[in-house]
Amino acid sequence: MARETFQEELDELVGEVLELGEEVHGTLSEMVSAMESHDGSIAGREVGVDHRFKARGQEIDREVLLLQARQAPVAKDLRLLYSVMSLANHMVRSGTLGEHICHGLVETDGHERDEDLDEALVEMAKTARNIFRQGLDIFRSRDIDGARSLQATDDKVDLLYSEALNLIANPSESGVGTPEWRMRAALTVHYLERIADHGVDIGGLTVFLTTGERIEDAMQQYMDREVRDDTRE
Repeated sequence: MARETFQEELDELVGEVLELGEEVHGTLSEMVSAMESHDGSIAGREVGVDHRFKARGQEIDREVLLLQARQAPVAKDLRLLYSVMSLANHMVRSGTLGEHICHGLVETDGHERDEDLDEALVEMAKTARNIFRQGLDIFRSRDIDGARSLQATDDKVDLLYSEALNLIANPSESGVGTPEWRMRAALTVHYLERIADHGVDIGGLTVFLTTGERIEDAMQQYMDREVRDDTRE
């Protein structure tokens, strides 16, 4: 009975962290909508949500520590508890980054923009949000293959990151944007790149949780398999 109760508590804990992930994804979606529509009022609804995310993250960490203190977790249980704490951390940080971007959108609402840079930022924001969503779904479904291939999706963010930095350093002829907007754009580029990285790391936790492998080792095995498959074709 004690073991069954412990498993129920673990399941509830996973449910709580996934619920937090859905809330963070909601903020990222609102962020994208605000960027696409140039509507600061949409972004304004998300200003300050990081306090709620951080409080939820701290509560999850507390529950993990209490479970470890009350029970005698085996190796698989410890992996799950570690993964939950890491997952909560990635989600809280992603939510905070999304809130920072929304705050910047509010502060620069109505400012002149560099159209090319703005377009790159919107595309980068949508891609980062989608990677976060994929990471969350991968963890929920324990999709190991999806986790190992998620890094390839992140390559698009890296390309957009380079493009945006180039446009920041070399403004296009369509307009340079106000100094305040360009400063916020430079910060947004870095924030979006980090959100995408958190999404990839969330997917990577699935590999660790399911197999016990470090994600670096898992990725190498995945790459080796791809090379072997190519030689057979």
